[in-house]
Amino acid sequence: MVMPINGNGMMGGMAMPMMMPQNGNGTGILLPPAYNNAPTYSNADIVQMVNQHETDMTELRTRMEADYSRYRLTPHVNVDKVTGQPILNTAVYTSNAPKVFADKVISWQVLAELLVRVPHLEAGQHEEEADNLKERFAIGNLRAADERLRRMLQPSLRGQLAFYSTVRGGYIGGRCLLVKNPVTGKTYADITAFDPMHTHWCVGADGLEWLCHKIKKTSAQIQREYGVAVAGASFTSGPYISGSSNPEQEGVEVYDFYDGQINTVITDGETLKPPTPHGSPRVPGFLVLVGAAPVLQSQSASGLIADVGESVFSAARSIWDNKNTLMSIVKEIVERARDQTVILESQDGKKTLDGDPYTEPTQIAAQRGDKIYTLEMQKLADATMAYLTMVAGEEQRATLPYSAYGETPFQLSGFAITQLRQATETVLSSRIEALGAMHWQIVELLYDQFMTGMFDGMQLSGVDSHRNYFNQTITPEQLQGTCDYVVKLVSQLPQDDMGKWAMAKIAKELGLYGDTDILNDIVGVQDAQQIIDKVRAQKAEEGLPEAQLYTLMMSAANRGETEIAKMYLAELQRIMAVKLGIMPDMAPGGKGGGGPPSKGGGQRPEVMPNAATGAAPQPETSNNGPSFVAPGTPRPGAQGQSA
Repeated sequence: MVMPINGNGMMGGMAMPMMMPQNGNGTGILLPPAYNNAPTYSNADIVQMVNQHETDMTELRTRMEADYSRYRLTPHVNVDKVTGQPILNTAVYTSNAPKVFADKVISWQVLAELLVRVPHLEAGQHEEEADNLKERFAIGNLRAADERLRRMLQPSLRGQLAFYSTVRGGYIGGRCLLVKNPVTGKTYADITAFDPMHTHWCVGADGLEWLCHKIKKTSAQIQREYGVAVAGASFTSGPYISGSSNPEQEGVEVYDFYDGQINTVITDGETLKPPTPHGSPRVPGFLVLVGAAPVLQSQSASGLIADVGESVFSAARSIWDNKNTLMSIVKEIVERARDQTVILESQDGKKTLDGDPYTEPTQIAAQRGDKIYTLEMQKLADATMAYLTMVAGEEQRATLPYSAYGETPFQLSGFAITQLRQATETVLSSRIEALGAMHWQIVELLYDQFMTGMFDGMQLSGVDSHRNYFNQTITPEQLQGTCDYVVKLVSQLPQDDMGKWAMAKIAKELGLYGDTDILNDIVGVQDAQQIIDKVRAQKAEEGLPEAQLYTLMMSAANRGETEIAKMYLAELQRIMAVKLGIMPDMAPGGKGGGGPPSKGGGQRPEVMPNAATGAAPQPETSNNGPSFVAPGTPRPGAQGQSA
């Protein structure tokens, strides 16, 4: 039975119809300029084109289905090498390597850092803030799209795309539309990833000509989403009979079709949504090839479409099959030791044991000459372990080394970390590249649709490239004439950090590189200028005493420490008054506080001593005691004369 796609049945079908703005007189629909010249397809044309593409991709779709079975850890089947028939009633071993390997590659893609930048390259043509707003437009829409998917109980957009590129392979894509909510009137981004196995398309000279997502839905889903009762939707009570035409059990094939101007949803015999302008200046879909293998032709091989966009399992399929077969044999021999065959020799050959002597204590009456022993255990071939070691080595070369899963009994050297990163990049790079290209197509589609003039503005929020939170309304007028998007996905793989910083230190001390080049090329940061600006800002906060006081005052105030903030404010005001010459420097070491003058203190000339201004010193005015004393009176404090 076809299971519901999600809680509201939206996945795979068309989202709510977009509210199109009316023309100047308030009647009719404002169509794209080239709409009347667009090619039109009948329902029969759509069904024929999509089904033909499905037939052309049969080998690719078969491979996708087989790879998904490996990911699901479908039990291994032992096959007789002569007859080719399954061997029943034997031990079966199924390795978990395909799922563990795929999940590791998926996690690296999900955890990679997505960098959406609009570099300000046209100085003087437009304000830099316009490029910053264009960045925020993309970041905010991607964030809002993920929130929408979570509300629909679906994985994030990048999580879905990472799964498809890893397990399915081939081509990955989906739908990307700006949609107006007919109830609230607010615009949101409908970004939906399509299962590559059920995605069909046609590519022309300028890219996609049409895109279609073909999946099965129950009649109840169709009725709920489109309000159309498909043929055969009424059922009689009673058990379902195999082979009967029952849409509720078998599902109805639904075609969600997009070309350059319209979107329509049909079945083989019904129109669920009539052709409706989608408002995008081109096909509102994104599609990317996974990997570097193009479609080839060969005189000796057929079905080469299956080699396009291989999944991560491509180099390890036969190795896993051999490993499962070998481990099944080992498991069978090991399990036989649990239930060994017991042989009882007697004179007449008719004696038997009442029970199993290995499971419960048993008293056995035996005559002279009777023997009880077990059949000799079957042994593995001498070369078994060597063969297993060879298979394990090939498995690592085809997938990931064991150290990538944390199996490191000792600390890795910098060289070992570099080698591990290179081995991992071989598996991951094509997936990372595909996801980066996918996000570039998405943000370009969103921007082009937003700039058609059909939308007033969007309320978006998120954290921009400068690590600043934003929550603002962005309008098309603010994004006019901006620079182009640069989108990059950067994997967070282990690397030799100590070696990089040592090289950076040498380059800095010898003056071989500028700071920007050191951060970009050696350290490998993604936004060198932003880091340099932060370092300079930190130095500015610590460069002057008053700057330090201001920073500490604001920190205390932000934490609610009002009294401490007032203390720093008072000291800051004193220093500024001294610098401006409003008051003398009374701090220890200052000119007004005794001792050597302070380095930064200052006084007004009229309050400074003459010696400090270069004038003659003032006459002595100190008190020397009484002017007249009686003759012979000792001077106060004098020593008595000796005899």
